[in-house]
Amino acid sequence: MDFGLYLRSFMSDPARPLHQQIDDVVEVCHIARDSGFAAVTVPQHWVSHPTVWPAPFPMLARLAPETGDMRLVAGILLLPLHNPLDVAESVATLDHISKGRFTLGVGLGYRETELEAVGATRKDRVPRLRESIEIMKLLWSGETMDYEGRYWKVHNARMGFTPVQKPNPPIWIASQSDGAARRAAKLGDGLYLAPQVGFDDLPPLVQA
Repeated sequence: MDFGLYLRSFMSDPARPLHQQIDDVVEVCHIARDSGFAAVTVPQHWVSHPTVWPAPFPMLARLAPETGDMRLVAGILLLPLHNPLDVAESVATLDHISKGRFTLGVGLGYRETELEAVGATRKDRVPRLRESIEIMKLLWSGETMDYEGRYWKVHNARMGFTPVQKPNPPIWIASQSDGAARRAAKLGDGLYLAPQVGFDDLPPLVQA
């Protein structure tokens, strides 16, 4: 069994400058690295006042040289809020910065303020996530791709570089329901369970 650290717990004080808390997190990562921890995770929320949620991609890039062999996990990125081309490029970049240590954790999101900001509703979340994962995997193949979806249309697109990890960095999908667990099994490489879910609450397909 491997253990990782959820780093937002060390960057949640609205009364302290964030740059000071980031310095603290670097020191925490040094201790975790030297103590045999396997991963660090950074989550996402936008416009989160009064709570503090630093953006995951720049935070993980800052921590890449501080973490030794630990995996860097976006845990989780709210994928329906993002353009999949932008995410695909950022993921590939982070995978190179970390020399193949990046894991992409994704989820649906639930806050109306965030969804409204990108013109989405709660009903759009699952198909937007599915389309985004399909597009990103096509881009990471390194081939010229076309895609005609409900939300995204991409033509004659090819990335200038692909991730270190082949065919792509692992994709973990957040789940709090049977349907989400089945979706993770179909679209991703792992299941990311929220801490409030107990072992007795896991669906049978996860327990098996």
